[in-house]
Amino acid sequence: MTSLIFTALLAGMIIMGGMMYLMNPTKNFDFNMKNQLLVIMLVAMIAGIFGCNLLYNFFKNKIENINSLGEKIAKIQSANLARLALVEAPALLGIVLYMVESNLAFLMLSAIMILYFLTLKPSKEKILDDMNLTSEERRQF
Repeated sequence: MTSLIFTALLAGMIIMGGMMYLMNPTKNFDFNMKNQLLVIMLVAMIAGIFGCNLLYNFFKNKIENINSLGEKIAKIQSANLARLALVEAPALLGIVLYMVESNLAFLMLSAIMILYFLTLKPSKEKILDDMNLTSEERRQF
């Protein structure tokens, strides 16, 4: 389920970025820090990356206190979705700002966020490791 949502979010970002570029192709690449929108984009990226890791670790630490395997799985899935959303938001912001400014720097920064998003791909092994399951719970999973 989480992998399906991950793929849908990834496809949405790539399709939206591609369509925005096709609608407004430009060669303008201006990475000028005097542009306030560029500064906002960079702050959103940094906040998204650090925020997603902080939030994920916060939720992950709460899982250890839960006894039910079903509840643990639900909590780790919620943590994963929140983590993905905090990385997706700055990527989408960059795509929208690209349309506003016609500046490829925003699209490039969005591509960086999409690459980081790819590193967060959920897998069964990652989920098992993050939930800190006992050997009995691992067999049930």
